[in-house]
Amino acid sequence: MKTGIPATETPTNEERLLTAYAAYNRQDSEALLALVSEDVDWPNGSARLHGKAALQEYWTRQWEVTRTHDEPVKITHVAPDRSVVRISQVVRALDGTRISEGTFDHVHRFRNGLITHLEIQNVDASPR
Repeated sequence: MKTGIPATETPTNEERLLTAYAAYNRQDSEALLALVSEDVDWPNGSARLHGKAALQEYWTRQWEVTRTHDEPVKITHVAPDRSVVRISQVVRALDGTRISEGTFDHVHRFRNGLITHLEIQNVDASPR
Protein backbone atom coordinates (compact mmCIF):
# COMPACT_ATOMS: atom_id res chain seq x y z
CA MET A 1 0.00 0.00 0.00
CA LYS A 2 1.47 3.34 -1.00
CA THR A 3 2.04 5.85 1.77
CA GLY A 4 2.30 9.56 1.27
CA ILE A 5 1.02 13.03 1.91
CA PRO A 6 -2.70 13.67 1.39
CA ALA A 7 -3.59 15.36 -1.89
CA THR A 8 -6.96 16.76 -0.79
CA GLU A 9 -7.59 19.90 1.27
CA THR A 10 -9.61 17.97 3.85
CA PRO A 11 -7.88 14.61 4.17
CA THR A 12 -9.83 11.45 4.81
CA ASN A 13 -8.97 9.20 7.74
CA GLU A 14 -7.24 6.88 5.30
CA GLU A 15 -5.08 9.72 3.98
CA ARG A 16 -4.28 10.80 7.54
CA LEU A 17 -3.23 7.25 8.40
CA LEU A 18 -1.04 6.87 5.32
CA THR A 19 0.58 10.20 6.15
CA ALA A 20 1.15 9.05 9.74
CA TYR A 21 2.81 5.79 8.70
CA ALA A 22 5.03 7.59 6.19
CA ALA A 23 6.07 10.08 8.91
CA TYR A 24 6.71 7.26 11.40
CA ASN A 25 8.87 5.37 8.91
CA ARG A 26 11.02 8.44 8.29
CA GLN A 27 11.07 9.20 12.06
CA ASP A 28 9.40 12.58 11.66
CA SER A 29 7.91 13.12 15.13
CA GLU A 30 6.80 16.68 14.31
CA ALA A 31 4.61 15.45 11.43
CA LEU A 32 3.29 12.61 13.60
CA LEU A 33 2.39 14.87 16.52
CA ALA A 34 0.42 17.12 14.14
CA LEU A 35 -1.85 14.12 13.45
CA VAL A 36 -2.69 13.20 17.06
CA SER A 37 -4.91 14.89 19.65
CA GLU A 38 -3.52 16.69 22.70
CA ASP A 39 -4.95 13.92 24.92
CA VAL A 40 -3.82 11.03 22.70
CA ASP A 41 -3.84 7.57 24.33
CA TRP A 42 -1.07 5.29 22.97
CA PRO A 43 0.26 1.84 23.87
CA ASN A 44 3.69 1.24 25.35
CA GLY A 45 3.89 -2.49 25.98
CA SER A 46 1.39 -3.24 28.75
CA ALA A 47 1.27 0.44 29.81
CA ARG A 48 -0.45 3.42 28.17
CA LEU A 49 0.99 6.80 27.24
CA HIS A 50 -1.15 9.93 27.50
CA GLY A 51 -0.57 13.21 25.69
CA LYS A 52 1.75 14.49 23.00
CA ALA A 53 4.74 15.06 25.31
CA ALA A 54 4.71 11.42 26.45
CA LEU A 55 4.42 10.24 22.86
CA GLN A 56 7.30 12.48 21.72
CA GLU A 57 9.51 11.10 24.50
CA TYR A 58 8.51 7.51 23.65
CA TRP A 59 9.37 7.88 19.97
CA THR A 60 12.65 9.64 20.76
CA ARG A 61 13.74 6.78 23.05
CA GLN A 62 12.56 4.13 20.58
CA TRP A 63 14.43 5.67 17.65
CA GLU A 64 17.64 5.89 19.67
CA VAL A 65 17.85 2.07 19.78
CA THR A 66 15.83 0.65 16.86
CA ARG A 67 14.61 1.35 13.36
CA THR A 68 11.05 0.15 12.88
CA HIS A 69 9.30 0.09 9.51
CA ASP A 70 5.52 -0.31 9.55
CA GLU A 71 4.11 -0.92 6.06
CA PRO A 72 0.32 -0.58 5.81
CA VAL A 73 -1.06 -3.45 3.72
CA LYS A 74 -4.80 -2.99 4.29
CA ILE A 75 -7.02 -0.33 5.83
CA THR A 76 -10.54 -1.20 7.00
CA HIS A 77 -12.89 1.55 8.12
CA VAL A 78 -15.16 0.04 10.77
CA ALA A 79 -16.88 3.30 11.77
CA PRO A 80 -16.53 6.99 10.87
CA ASP A 81 -14.24 7.42 13.88
CA ARG A 82 -12.43 4.05 13.81
CA SER A 83 -10.12 2.35 11.31
CA VAL A 84 -8.03 -0.81 11.43
CA VAL A 85 -4.67 -0.81 9.66
CA ARG A 86 -3.05 -4.17 8.98
CA ILE A 87 0.70 -3.60 8.94
CA SER A 88 3.75 -5.62 8.07
CA GLN A 89 6.43 -4.62 10.58
CA VAL A 90 10.20 -5.07 10.53
CA VAL A 91 12.28 -3.96 13.52
CA ARG A 92 16.02 -3.55 13.09
CA ALA A 93 18.90 -2.66 15.36
CA LEU A 94 20.76 0.54 14.49
CA ASP A 95 23.37 -1.56 12.65
CA GLY A 96 20.62 -2.99 10.40
CA THR A 97 20.39 -6.41 12.06
CA ARG A 98 16.82 -7.68 11.93
CA ILE A 99 15.39 -8.03 15.43
CA SER A 100 11.82 -9.05 14.63
CA GLU A 101 9.10 -9.00 12.03
CA GLY A 102 5.39 -9.57 12.15
CA THR A 103 1.91 -8.65 11.12
CA PHE A 104 -0.22 -6.49 13.38
CA ASP A 105 -3.58 -4.76 13.34
CA HIS A 106 -3.49 -1.17 14.55
CA VAL A 107 -6.93 0.04 15.64
CA HIS A 108 -7.06 3.84 15.42
CA ARG A 109 -9.78 6.09 16.81
CA PHE A 110 -10.34 9.65 15.56
CA ARG A 111 -11.93 12.82 16.88
CA ASN A 112 -12.13 16.06 14.89
CA GLY A 113 -9.72 14.69 12.28
CA LEU A 114 -7.03 13.68 14.78
CA ILE A 115 -5.91 10.27 16.05
CA THR A 116 -6.97 9.96 19.69
CA HIS A 117 -6.31 6.31 20.50
CA LEU A 118 -4.31 3.32 19.26
CA GLU A 119 -4.64 -0.35 20.13
CA ILE A 120 -2.25 -2.97 18.75
CA GLN A 121 -3.36 -6.52 18.05
CA ASN A 122 -0.76 -9.17 17.25
CA VAL A 123 -1.74 -11.07 14.13
CA ASP A 124 1.53 -12.90 13.52
CA ALA A 125 4.90 -12.03 15.01
CA SER A 126 8.18 -13.89 14.99
CA PRO A 127 11.57 -12.96 16.46
CA ARG A 128 14.54 -13.24 14.13
